[in-house]
Amino acid sequence: MSLILQSRLVRVALILAALGVLGWLMPFAPLKFMVALASVAILALSVKTYTRRVAGLIVLSIVIFLVPMTVNIYSRVILDALENLNIWPYVSIGAEREPNMTLMLQSNVSITIDGNVEVTLVEGRSVELPDELKVRTIGDRLEVSGGERSRKYVLRIGTDGLETLFIAASSIWLKGEGSMDELQIEATAIDVRANVRSKKLFISGTGINVDSILSGESLRIDGTGLNLKGSLSFDQIKIDGTGISMKLKLNDCGQVFIDGTGINGEVKVAGTRDTRLVLSGTGGTVKVRNMIGDRLSVQSSNVKVTSEW
Repeated sequence: MSLILQSRLVRVALILAALGVLGWLMPFAPLKFMVALASVAILALSVKTYTRRVAGLIVLSIVIFLVPMTVNIYSRVILDALENLNIWPYVSIGAEREPNMTLMLQSNVSITIDGNVEVTLVEGRSVELPDELKVRTIGDRLEVSGGERSRKYVLRIGTDGLETLFIAASSIWLKGEGSMDELQIEATAIDVRANVRSKKLFISGTGINVDSILSGESLRIDGTGLNLKGSLSFDQIKIDGTGISMKLKLNDCGQVFIDGTGINGEVKVAGTRDTRLVLSGTGGTVKVRNMIGDRLSVQSSNVKVTSEW
């Protein structure tokens, strides 16, 4: 390898490392996203001469977005260790706040947290949350806000009588089970491991991991790096992403639109109704296991589809 090439690769690695550290430390989610996009652009331009296949860039893009998401989720452990070593003695970081206050559930709940939030859906008509968060009740709407960006807040929300739930934070973990009319989740990093029925379900983030049983009327997932597993049952599904990895069961779905740069994985289509599956991307391979015969219609644009009957 020539000295010029080695020097170029070293410069690119140093730039990407600096952007990675900057993105990790930066508290403002939109700026994190811009830093991630810059990293992808720099890497793509640097390796375009050596990477002839689009799939190579797709994989690299997924890695760039999913690794920061993982670091964001688990950074609390690292930061706790640093704080115990008194490296940053003047900063309170990494603390987890358990619920110590109980409120009556309202039919509409809005949660806007500056830091990270873990929400567990449970039975009942109450909301359990840390008392340092701000709470306001307006009519049938409960608003929860505040928090610190370096902390994780744990909440438990009853779903008996819950109609709408909105959650926005830096990172969001959603667990438990329940049903409602509308659920909306917005964060940089999102991890959903739940059994939820919602007429309208919207998930938006940079790195999104879903391993759940979700059902309702309409589902929209919009992100950059998507890792999707579990079972989906909706009249209409729209999934948009840059890199999409999936192992899904579509059970009694109507129309399913999956649009991404790189789409890979496996989809099992089952149920008793006609299903239309539309795949649109730049590259990738999707294995379709058809359990409904002629009731399945598959359209693909630039995505290789292998079928199993």
